[in-house]
Amino acid sequence: MAAGGWNWFWIVSSMLLGQATVLASGIFNNRSQFRREALARKADRHKVLAERRETFELTHLVEVNTLLRNAMATLLAFSSARHLYRSRMQAEPSEPPESLRQPVTDASDASDAALDALRSQVGFILANNVRALADAAEEAITRAASAVSLDAPVDFTDVSKKANAAYEALAARVRDIYATADPVTPAPAAS
Repeated sequence: MAAGGWNWFWIVSSMLLGQATVLASGIFNNRSQFRREALARKADRHKVLAERRETFELTHLVEVNTLLRNAMATLLAFSSARHLYRSRMQAEPSEPPESLRQPVTDASDASDAALDALRSQVGFILANNVRALADAAEEAITRAASAVSLDAPVDFTDVSKKANAAYEALAARVRDIYATADPVTPAPAAS
């Protein structure tokens, strides 16, 4: 009976040991699965944030490029209107100045609005070097608009150089963003 008494102990012990092993491996597997899922969620969040940043930056770079071009165009229109006003005043001094002044006022207002729109967006450029060039172009256009208002000489070559440097930096940043984006793998060709 002594030998038979220990049989039940070994049977129960092996069943308990088997259940403990299954329970421990289940806990270990669950913890590993939770870690993998947490890492996957973190990678997904990182990817979504990177995509949102790229989308914001791309949209904003294109918008600033458009606003900068508009500011340059309105500056040139303002300068032309101011030049035409001075020419007409010299040619026809008897005509009332208000009828000649309105196109200049409209061009000046358009230039101010374009510069305000540009100023409001330049600060949101994420790349520091691009933002610095856009700031320099905006400042050059602002100084030129002030000079046109005062009938002072304007170096449009310098303004154009600064604007062109900003255009190129904006375009280079857009190319850089697209160059570093994950390439889309083409589908395999059917044989």
